[in-house]
Amino acid sequence: MQAYCGGSGQRVITSSTSQSAISVIGALSWRHLQTNRVLHKCVQSHGLKTAKQRYARVVVSVTKDLPLPVILEKDFDKEGSRIDKRTVFNFSNWATHRSTNIYGRHIATTLESRIVRGLLQPLLATTGLAVAVAIYQTLRETGALPANAPGLGLETNSPPFSLISFALSLLLVFRTNTSYSRWAEARAIWGGVTNRSRDILRQALMYAPKDKPDLVDMFMRWSMAYSKVLMCHLREDGDVEKELQGILPPDELSQLVASQHRPNYVVGMLSDLVEISNISSPERFRMDQNITFFEDCHGKCERILKTPIPLSYTRHTSRFLGIWLLLMPFTLWKSCHWAMVPASVIICFLLLGIEEIGVQIEEPFGILPLETMCATIESNLREMTETSDTVKELVKKASRESIMAKSEGNAMSNKREHEFAGAVKNRI
Repeated sequence: MQAYCGGSGQRVITSSTSQSAISVIGALSWRHLQTNRVLHKCVQSHGLKTAKQRYARVVVSVTKDLPLPVILEKDFDKEGSRIDKRTVFNFSNWATHRSTNIYGRHIATTLESRIVRGLLQPLLATTGLAVAVAIYQTLRETGALPANAPGLGLETNSPPFSLISFALSLLLVFRTNTSYSRWAEARAIWGGVTNRSRDILRQALMYAPKDKPDLVDMFMRWSMAYSKVLMCHLREDGDVEKELQGILPPDELSQLVASQHRPNYVVGMLSDLVEISNISSPERFRMDQNITFFEDCHGKCERILKTPIPLSYTRHTSRFLGIWLLLMPFTLWKSCHWAMVPASVIICFLLLGIEEIGVQIEEPFGILPLETMCATIESNLREMTETSDTVKELVKKASRESIMAKSEGNAMSNKREHEFAGAVKNRI
């Protein structure tokens, strides 16, 4: 790996030097994050050594093949905390989520929020500016400054400030809605991957030749492989070889790793399996639809990953919000005086928090619980394969019992008809 040193005398830093720089950055970041709640939870769950390795992997992954100045600008706290956002809800989580205590609990844990940590620098800048304005205005009003010292107060309801406040609210709403749409689309795509993985194995179990059990096993392996390969394709720290150990045999895994576009390789393998299975046309067409869906999925995911919200829009929103927050302390002095300082910090946190949430969910694959979805797919497919023969035996048994019951019913019916016909004949 190479890193580059900026400036007029730009030079290439060797791989070992780059690794040393990354190690230094990682060590500094680790010391900085000793109080980080995310890593504290990881230490409690997995131990200190695992927590350090997990954090180091994040540091190395986000610095791979990047210029050194860019590495220095990386926010490792924010990148590392994205792992903690990969949440899967169960019934207990939903009960807690709906609880009335949610308001008090969330307010009480505000200082532990990842949003607060991520916004620490702008919050401190806003606090410093608000305190400076408050001190200046206090000195001016008490006569400590010359009489001709200009006032810094602005009217809150002045037309310019009111107009830009309305425009800012529209920008923030559009930014957040667009980011959420990208997150929701990514989640829907992965829901489709889960469903189609199950369906393509179900079809293989039903339609594949009974004298070729190895084909069904290959369908299972490569259907499981697709989700894990796609996850690694969408993550900086994805390790295909590690994820597919125990799923693909070494020869198949080595060929997959050697390919340039691994999701396409898996799709091609599934297509070849359908081809050599000699499945009849209608069933073959349905299986091909599922494979085509896989191809559409990684195309859509690549579109989301490689195409952010237009950067000019993001930059303008950030600048607009920054200027508005810089002007805010001047507008609050006349109505709030020293209470303007905490008011400015709270308003800054609320507005920047909206923008920060939009930025975090704009790239959804780092915060979606893809590992859990892949594990679900793997578990479901293995269970389907293991229980397939048992299910078929149960169906055959039920079918035989149904036929026997139907035969007994027909015999009883014929007997009753015969008895009725004899009784009528005797009466006549």
